Amino acid sequence: MKKLCALLLLPVLAGCLTSTVKPPSYWPVAYSGPKAKAENAKYGVARAMPVVVRSPYAGSAIAVLRADGTVAFDPLNEFAATPANLCRGVFMDAMSASGLFREVVGPSSIATADVSVEVNVDKLVLDCRQEGQRTAVVEIDLKILKGHSIVASVKGTGTADAADGNYGAAFSGAFANAFVTAFAQLR
Repeated sequence: MKKLCALLLLPVLAGCLTSTVKPPSYWPVAYSGPKAKAENAKYGVARAMPVVVRSPYAGSAIAVLRADGTVAFDPLNEFAATPANLCRGVFMDAMSASGLFREVVGPSSIATADVSVEVNVDKLVLDCRQEGQRTAVVEIDLKILKGHSIVASVKGTGTADAADGNYGAAFSGAFANAFVTAFAQLR
């Protein structure tokens, strides 16, 4: 009988019946920047090419830049999809909102486009190098191509405060700031 009681208590003592492990949070990202009218669009119809995210930022776990210069990956905070897939919609929404393009089509559209637009995400990180501060940082490299020739190449950087822990809003703001900065150079 004592052995049976001990066996029944073992899961309780081992913590198997109660769980204090917090599940990860999955953060979406959306374009949250200003919108301009495309009445006098500079580039006509644009094809948004697939987004490329540079390593080590391409994984779903949010990369965290630490004070010692290393990058850690937060197991409790992840993007809702891989950054390349998540950023595709943000990229197209930012293009549409820029006012630089009459229309924006996706990479698989059969529509004829005047230009193609490529974006590489060079940095996508939560900067925690300063004690007590958390900042979402996004750096992009954007190229506009006509045929196979590059007609414009710009970079954009965006940051947003993430101290409140709402990483979806922080990275949405950082992306918006990066795209606004890049598109402003194309006007």
